[in-house]
Amino acid sequence: MWLVLGLAVLIALLSGFLRSAAFKGWWGEYLVRRWLAQDLDAQHYHYAHNVTVRRQDGSTSQIDHVVFSPYGVFVLETKHLQGWIFGGERQRTWTQTIYRHRTSFPNPLHQNWGHVKALEEVLQVPLQHMHSVVVFTGDCQFKTTMPAHVTRGRAVTALIRSRQEVVLGTDTVAQLVSALARQRLQATRSTHKAHVAQLQQRHAAPAATRQKVMPSQPLMARKEPTLPRRPALAPADLPAVAPQAPLAQPAQAASIFTPAPCPDCGDSVVRRSLPDREGVPRYFLRCERFPHCRFLQAETVAPV
Repeated sequence: MWLVLGLAVLIALLSGFLRSAAFKGWWGEYLVRRWLAQDLDAQHYHYAHNVTVRRQDGSTSQIDHVVFSPYGVFVLETKHLQGWIFGGERQRTWTQTIYRHRTSFPNPLHQNWGHVKALEEVLQVPLQHMHSVVVFTGDCQFKTTMPAHVTRGRAVTALIRSRQEVVLGTDTVAQLVSALARQRLQATRSTHKAHVAQLQQRHAAPAATRQKVMPSQPLMARKEPTLPRRPALAPADLPAVAPQAPLAQPAQAASIFTPAPCPDCGDSVVRRSLPDREGVPRYFLRCERFPHCRFLQAETVAPV
């Protein structure tokens, strides 16, 4: 009796573990590691898995896979999902549908773009030599047209091999592999827990900003203190005031802002403004994909 009961509990725990998000994520990354090792020539391709790097602002970025080759640096984001997948390149969230159950998840292209920028910052690799790849490893189907760098299953190796233009020398590839080995954080449970805690703190809104401060007493019950009245002054007692000159109008820019592509990612650049301490608007240019692209440039003149 106790043996049957223990076996049932063990099966239930094992079934729950196999359905957990942690196991699904680990299984998807394991499949990608195996495909990379089997399909890519180890003489030209070098791999790093479960990479966590620290950026200059103190934040961390966790990357599933990095592939170094003479044809560029490939940054891989793995998603192990089932069902139908709906999404677009510019959408903030994508949708997973299993029968009538729908679940939203962050756009993996935007998520992997942050990984690409972090690796560019740490390794000082030109952005044009880095390639973002998103691979879905589960039994899923795309129901919307996906970009060329989004793929399913083992096709990820064919996508990597499709790049045949040599952009990095052999010595450069070896230096990048060594640099990442020195600068990456240790792949331990504490490193992962610290990274997850940082993500939760970054995305959680401060509770103080959501609380509405209520007055300690009703407004009708408040009484303003009465101040003594000052004696009225006669016109002859008023001091003479010199007329003030009209305020000078701020000089306008001689040119009109012309939209231009972002020098970092190639998307559109937009103009924004923020008031300074004196209330004067200060204009700056930033990428339309901010915060996924961090391009930011101050503008020296005010717009027309």
